[in-house]
Amino acid sequence: MSGAPARALDKADEASSVTVHAVACGPHGTQAISWALAEEVPVALMYNSEPHAVMMASPADLKDFAIGFSLSEGIVQVYADISQVLVMPVEGGFACDVAVEEAALAAARKPKRAMEGRSGCGICGVAEIGQAVRRQRKVAPLTLDPQAVGQGFAELSRHQPMNRVNHSVHAAAWCSLGGKVRLAREDVGRHNALDKLLGALVAQGSDLSDGFVVMSSRCSFELVQKAATLGVRGLATISAPTALALALAREAGLALAAKAGERVVLFPNS
Repeated sequence: MSGAPARALDKADEASSVTVHAVACGPHGTQAISWALAEEVPVALMYNSEPHAVMMASPADLKDFAIGFSLSEGIVQVYADISQVLVMPVEGGFACDVAVEEAALAAARKPKRAMEGRSGCGICGVAEIGQAVRRQRKVAPLTLDPQAVGQGFAELSRHQPMNRVNHSVHAAAWCSLGGKVRLAREDVGRHNALDKLLGALVAQGSDLSDGFVVMSSRCSFELVQKAATLGVRGLATISAPTALALALAREAGLALAAKAGERVVLFPNS
């Protein structure tokens, strides 16, 4: 990417990718091709115009991202605490300024960031180890239906318009308890994709206990923390959870599932 950053999109489309010229090399020679690369830009998250963190993200659905991040990281406790989100282009990236009543800012749960958060990691820059792993909120028990999880995985690719162009971004989708995909968001970072999905669901007034999340990534511990913080009861990912992710899910009572070839693997949540 060069020059001004791409516009922040309300919907993911080709503008979240940059087309470059490349050479494909193989046993039958070389061929000039065009290749779509996913955009990854700095996104500054601010609260009442004060800087909080800089995350690397895809420049799409940034209002959803700011809402989801604010709630999943415990910076605000409920969506009603957010009065406005202003997304604006800045030199080199974007800024999301979240307006919150000072009294509503959960200062004790707002980790101080010492550096940027890169797209592959959800906690880069926290100042202390104790800020990395939070105590988990208990969620209502859920027994995931393996057929419903399988349907969610089967439908996921149809809800990834950005990935159809660049083949290199993650998706997080909200499924009904029967496995029907209702909403999806994409990003270069798996935790960003989840924040965007959670932010969109909360802004729409969705009941986050009435469904589960399917993701195109491995299950890392920060995904469990974010989901449980907002009351999500089930999380299914393409690959297995880490040991820490499973331990935190059990602490929260969050049901986990993973895809293993044609099979769905369920992990007991207790």
